[in-house]
Amino acid sequence: MDGASDFDPFAGIEDDPDTGPAGARRALLAAAKRGYVPLRKTFVQQPKDSSPVEGRPSPRASVLYDLVSSRNQRALDLLLLLHALQPILEGTPLSLATWANIISVKKPVDATAVTRAIDTLQRLSLVVREDDSRTPVLRLLREDGSGKPWHKPGAEEEEGPGYFVVPHAFWDFGMAEELTMPGKAMLLILLAETQNPRTPAFSMAVERAQGWYGVSERTAERGYRELDKTGLLKTKIQRIADARHPAGRRERYWRAMDGPFSTKGRATLQRRATKAARKAGTASTADLVSDDLVSAPAEAATEGAAP
Repeated sequence: MDGASDFDPFAGIEDDPDTGPAGARRALLAAAKRGYVPLRKTFVQQPKDSSPVEGRPSPRASVLYDLVSSRNQRALDLLLLLHALQPILEGTPLSLATWANIISVKKPVDATAVTRAIDTLQRLSLVVREDDSRTPVLRLLREDGSGKPWHKPGAEEEEGPGYFVVPHAFWDFGMAEELTMPGKAMLLILLAETQNPRTPAFSMAVERAQGWYGVSERTAERGYRELDKTGLLKTKIQRIADARHPAGRRERYWRAMDGPFSTKGRATLQRRATKAARKAGTASTADLVSDDLVSAPAEAATEGAAP
C-alpha cells in the first residue's frame, strides 16, 4: 500500500504557459495558414466616376473614411481580424469573450465593447450578425459597404480595382496596438496603392487626401508620422521642375513600406501561401489568383490625378 500511495497519476501534467491575449491571437492567425489578409481596394477608395454619398466629403471616399471620421478604431480592428480569421471561423465561430481577449493586447476590452463594434460594422453594411448568442455567427459582407454578399477575393471574376493584402505582421509586430486611427488609415492606403510591382512607391500631396480618400490633410500628416516612427516607412524626396516655383523646382514626396509590408514582401507571402496550398492539394481559385493580383498592370499615381 505504501508503494501505491507514492504513485502520482498526474506526474508530468503541467500547465501551458500563459501567453496572454497576444499569444492567443498569434495562435489563431497561425491556424488561418495564410500569412496575410486580402481586402478589396474599394474598402479604402471608391472607383473613379462614383456617385457622391451623403455625409462623405468626396465621391472617392469609402468605408475607411466612415470608420476614420467616426473614430471607430475598435470596429476597424475587429473587421480586419474577422477577415484575417475567416478561414477558421466557418462552422466554428468565436465567442464574444474570445474576441474581447484577442483585441485586449494593449488595454482590456470586454464583450460589451465587442458587441458595440459589431453593431457599428452592421450599420456600415460590412458584417451581418446571424444570431444573438454569446458565440455569434458573423457573416462578412463586401468591403465597399454595398451590402452585397462577400466571397473570397479572386474566387469569382468581378469588376473593380482589385485587391491588396495586409500581412499578419500587422498584428505580430504590434502595429495593431502601436498605431492609432490615422496611422492605420494611411497604412491601408499605402498598401492598397503599392500592391502592384509596377507601383512600389506612392506619391500624394497631403492636401489631396480628402479628395482622393476622404481623410483630412491633418489625418494624413499624423498617419505618416506614426508610420515613420515604426521604422517601416521609407521616404524619398524627388525634386521636379516647376516654372511657377520661386526656385524653379519643387519637392515631391514618394513613400513606400518596408519589410513584410513592402510590395516585394507581400508578393513573397502570397507566393509562399499559394505554394503551400498547392502542396497540400487545397489551393482554391483565390489562392491561385493571388500571384496575378501582384503582377497586374497599373499606372503610377500622379499628383494631378487620383489613383
